[in-house]
Amino acid sequence: MNNLGERIRRIRLSKDISTEQLAILAGVNQSTISRIESNVRSTSIETLYKICEALEITIVDLFEDNKSLPPDLLNLIITAKKLSPQQRKKITEMIESFIN
Repeated sequence: MNNLGERIRRIRLSKDISTEQLAILAGVNQSTISRIESNVRSTSIETLYKICEALEITIVDLFEDNKSLPPDLLNLIITAKKLSPQQRKKITEMIESFIN
């Protein structure tokens, strides 16, 4: 997948995490993160899993096509996926009250 690095970068930036912070959280070199994000280097599934874990996302989240979403909305979706159904319902009701 050619856009893997771009997706990792977009998610990382949406969470306001530097490449250095991500490298520390994932237990890999910062140069590895930079090369992956620049699509200069491919990565093993093990490293990809570590990066996803550090970003608090699943590999499925990484491969979903959210290319057109702005970073703040992408982060909102990632966060919402962690909520229970009851919590999502309350948040939805709150958001709808802002719209109405």
